[in-house]
Amino acid sequence: MVFLGAGLSFGGPRLQSRARFDYDRYDPWWPRDFPTGDLTPDDDGLPLPSWPWLVNRMYREILSQTSTDEHTSLRTFFIEEGPLDCAQLFRQTVGDANYRDFLLAQFDSSRQPSIRTTPSHEALVRLNLPLMFTTNYDELIEKAYLDAGQQVRVSVSEEQFKARRAERPAHHLVKLHGSIDQPETIVLTRSDYARARADRKEMLGLLRAELAEAAFLFVGFSLSDPNFNLLHDDIRLVYGMNVPASYTVQGSRNPVKDRYLRSLGVNTIWLDGWNALPDFLTRINPTATN
Repeated sequence: MVFLGAGLSFGGPRLQSRARFDYDRYDPWWPRDFPTGDLTPDDDGLPLPSWPWLVNRMYREILSQTSTDEHTSLRTFFIEEGPLDCAQLFRQTVGDANYRDFLLAQFDSSRQPSIRTTPSHEALVRLNLPLMFTTNYDELIEKAYLDAGQQVRVSVSEEQFKARRAERPAHHLVKLHGSIDQPETIVLTRSDYARARADRKEMLGLLRAELAEAAFLFVGFSLSDPNFNLLHDDIRLVYGMNVPASYTVQGSRNPVKDRYLRSLGVNTIWLDGWNALPDFLTRINPTATN
């Protein structure tokens, strides 16, 4: 079973620099002594950002809407609080209409002709997977299937999921956090996460069942998503070591991260940078020819 995260899409607008995405970016959003009004030092401003870049862009958006005497408090909030809380504050501050426009600007690849599917997307399609889970909002996976002349059925809501399961499609993509073509389905704020646990019980239930029975390969996914962690921790408590081994692909070696992931029952596959991901996905394909 394959679980797809932001690392897969990051290269869409950055085809010549996919190696820049790395999980060490998930530490601080920016140094505490960094100037208040600037982006993180390496934010390129392109769509499909990493989590730290997305949170920092929220900060910049609401900075101008906050009184000067609150700037220090705002900066402290974005440094000290988690991404769900930052997104919650952002939406409450800018309002639903501006929040929607912000999401579309960050994740709607149809607005950006320069955004293309990557060789990793193409290799993913060739794996011929019957079921995939993703937390990505963008539509690059769907586009990769379309470009390959194949159909993939997508579940964004609980109603769609039930219908797709009844259809038994050859390729089924379960978008646990919604899809940018339906902005109202996006799961980003703390309230969104709570609502998703209530409204997407069948979708999350299938993920829970598969976590207990299938070996997972996590691609571009940091294993830090709160709703995923609730399920994963529950499975480990109930079944202990009696679950199939899972694997995560990492773009750079980090022995501390490796030790932590092993404590969760997840083995690390080290790549020589993220530009090696397409070759890796090709090599694990049982139908690939040398």
